[in-house]
Amino acid sequence: MIHFLLFNIPVYIRPSFWLVLALFGGILEISDASQLVNVAIFIIAGLIAILGHELGHALVGRNMGATHQTIILEMCGGVTLSQGKERTKAGRVLTLMAGPLVTFILGLISLAIAWHLAEDAILERGFTFWDLVLFPPLACLESENLIFFSYMIMIGEWWTILNILPIYPLDGGQIIEQFIKSPRLVFLIGMITAIIAGTLGFLFLHSYFIPCFMGFFAYSNYQNMRNAPF
Repeated sequence: MIHFLLFNIPVYIRPSFWLVLALFGGILEISDASQLVNVAIFIIAGLIAILGHELGHALVGRNMGATHQTIILEMCGGVTLSQGKERTKAGRVLTLMAGPLVTFILGLISLAIAWHLAEDAILERGFTFWDLVLFPPLACLESENLIFFSYMIMIGEWWTILNILPIYPLDGGQIIEQFIKSPRLVFLIGMITAIIAGTLGFLFLHSYFIPCFMGFFAYSNYQNMRNAPF
């Protein structure tokens, strides 16, 4: 496990974090050793985006009164643990929203840089700015060296969308928890949403990993729903 301090916040990175990023980066699909470089670049992009995400939670939480934050990066992304005086509901919601907002901003910055550097190459091939938004690998039409920004755009878009889904313990699930009194209902919503997201991932993205990932959340929410008091 890797351990360091960032803005006086302890950060722990568990081996499962690297494994999941490598899987998302396509390590199971590589056909030659040279493609390992792209997987490594994806891992770096994922580390920056997800660590930035958790720092958003921690720094906003600190300003909202929480203290002694700890960031843990692990299999399902990351978690920020906070201790300190009780925050208001508005403060908790702002803290939860800060993480996805940071990830989204990092994606927007990467999109702006990629468009600035690759605009001519993209337009020459009949594509537009919105094509780059929907298909970030277009940035590599200018140069393979832009693959980092391509990954940052993808993570900024897809990780933000994933994270704001009402699936507990993702940020979206924790946000709806602030407004729904019944834990059982929170977990039911999370389970149904995870099943739908996994199914759509399989049908439209032809991905087996997304259904497995969502299946984990669906099962977790199902177990929590069974044990919820009301």
